[in-house]
Amino acid sequence: MAHDQPVDPSIVGSETWDICTPSASSENTPKNALGTEIPQSSIPWPGRTFIIRSHKSGKVITFLNGEVVMDKPGGLGTFRWRCVEEKGWTGFKDPASAQYLGFHEHGLLFCKTLHHRNNEYICPRMLPQGGFVLLVHQDKHLRPLGVFANESENGNKQKIKIMDWSSEEIVWDFVEVQSQE
Repeated sequence: MAHDQPVDPSIVGSETWDICTPSASSENTPKNALGTEIPQSSIPWPGRTFIIRSHKSGKVITFLNGEVVMDKPGGLGTFRWRCVEEKGWTGFKDPASAQYLGFHEHGLLFCKTLHHRNNEYICPRMLPQGGFVLLVHQDKHLRPLGVFANESENGNKQKIKIMDWSSEEIVWDFVEVQSQE
């Protein structure tokens, strides 16, 4: 109803109001290829547990057979990460092994240390269009972590490494889950 139109007198004195509201709908909720809803991204916060998912592929960061790889959600490896904080720096810890995500000299993400120091500091930065960039401190710069294909004798594995800013594979979602600690 426009502001300059008169109000129906039967509504003014009425005890009940008929308010038109849209029905509950999930039409704006993203869905995967099977048509099931994909949970929206949460804000990573110390003390909470998350699944870290590639915004582009839907695969998740997984600790499997001693390696950090991208895998489908619910695969065999560890894919839940406890968000932690040390000296103001964020990081992510595997609750099962108590090891932290970090990177080694070649820029690959790994999960092999029991401490949270420089190479295990991971800073999530929210993007205006949605999702996050995972930043690590390397050579006095903050650099993004992204997904890349790694050829090996066991086939093609997707791993996570320090990338350049132009890569399309650097946007991540955080899906909060109940802690199993």
